[in-house]
Amino acid sequence: MFEKTEIKREKIKVMVRITLSTGELVEGDVFISRHQRLTDLLNDDRAFLPVELTDGSVEVVAKTSVASAKALGEMMPLSDDPYEILRVDPRSDDAEIRQAWMTRLKTSHPDRLASLHLDEEIVHAARKVSQRLNAAYDEIMRARRSERAA
Repeated sequence: MFEKTEIKREKIKVMVRITLSTGELVEGDVFISRHQRLTDLLNDDRAFLPVELTDGSVEVVAKTSVASAKALGEMMPLSDDPYEILRVDPRSDDAEIRQAWMTRLKTSHPDRLASLHLDEEIVHAARKVSQRLNAAYDEIMRARRSERAA
């Protein structure tokens, strides 16, 4: 019921190109702590690496299948802007925002990932993503309701 209080660490979004041992390429974003390097992420004790693809879905890559990985571009801190989190324009109507929220939530829902029998760490990360998406949607809707009431 009650979760442990955790120290909130700012994460950095890093766009990466991962080449798997099969020759397949995976491009997307990974999230690392501010003072961490990509090599630190690849060599930590987790067996899998969640990669957020450009469509918002998450591909889980087994670290044992990674042949090489390269960071592309600059590292960017995660945004606190709810519109950026949901990847919608602030001028979007409520229906478009709800659709974007539902689409992003479906791709990273922890129950969906748990049903794939993935590591608990990945399911935990999916819970955090879902919480972030829900909080962004709630913040936008609350602000819009107060604007209409004013």
